[in-house]
Amino acid sequence: MSDKRLKLEVICTELPGIRFDDRHTMRIMKPVYLGIQSGSRVIHQVPADRRRVTFQPEFTVSWRADGSPTFLGPYARGKPDDRFFYLSWGIKHASGRFEMFRRLKIRLGHLSRRRIDRSLKAGKPITVKLRLTDDEGAPLCATPPEGNVHW
Repeated sequence: MSDKRLKLEVICTELPGIRFDDRHTMRIMKPVYLGIQSGSRVIHQVPADRRRVTFQPEFTVSWRADGSPTFLGPYARGKPDDRFFYLSWGIKHASGRFEMFRRLKIRLGHLSRRRIDRSLKAGKPITVKLRLTDDEGAPLCATPPEGNVHW
């Protein structure tokens, strides 16, 4: 199979709200927004008080010599054998400038060839559901625990 465009549907729930008291920096972050990173920019920024937010990144999928997938495109990050994409938390200033303060890494390498091929053949996205508030009520960051991610 040649390179194909794989679509994801990233459904984000349980966002933490537009105010975050960061105990590590002793700063009050507000208004908090969530976006998806494309290249070096964070795009599709939405207030973090929404009940549900959906992002729809697309990746070019190719196959490595060992049969594992690799993902390319403006949303893809990481080494070829460990691709992921970022959701980014930030403050949206009155000027419109987005000041990122945390990121969430969503790994892709576990997606099987069978699942990817099925999605490509059907022309339907692979869905991932993310619960975006951590156990302390803060914006989820780093690599999310398994209980927060459902493929």
